[in-house]
Amino acid sequence: MNPLYVVPLLAYTLAATLWPSQVDGRRRARTLLVVEALLVIAALVAGTFLARLATPSADGLWWGRLGLLATGYLYVSGRGVVLIRSVLELPSLQMRRDEDRTAGAIDVARGRAVGSLERALTLTLVLLGEYTAVAWIIAAKSLARFKQLEDREFAEYFLVGTLASFLLALVVGVGIRYLLHQG
Repeated sequence: MNPLYVVPLLAYTLAATLWPSQVDGRRRARTLLVVEALLVIAALVAGTFLARLATPSADGLWWGRLGLLATGYLYVSGRGVVLIRSVLELPSLQMRRDEDRTAGAIDVARGRAVGSLERALTLTLVLLGEYTAVAWIIAAKSLARFKQLEDREFAEYFLVGTLASFLLALVVGVGIRYLLHQG
């Protein structure tokens, strides 16, 4: 894989992670998700054209792989917070709970930290080809919230957020595996 392919995607990921946009309403959630998809596609297309400009030596290929891995982890752990919140804010799902609006900063920070760590761990397992081990993360997370899952609204909120989080990590992981095996 030509390392120049990764440069636009890494640049976008760094910018999006350092300056994340917040979802201020249900209508903005859908817009943010569509714009995000378009920007990632544009970065991939730009990387394709940039990679054609130069052919690296065999010694220079390692930094492209490293850059791709760094991009994946930054994207799922950093930008993933905004993307998962956007999924939960979609008008068709109406998953925004009153507790989220009034929750203390510590609880929100913990939830974001857990989500970031679960996506990073899921990405690692996908990159290692250990797809079945991802089920253990879901089981552990469900066990930790077992008592709260009796509340149907919370259970749906938890399930949609968890599945969206795992889907993001899975898609990014499969994409990275594909790109690493191309070069």
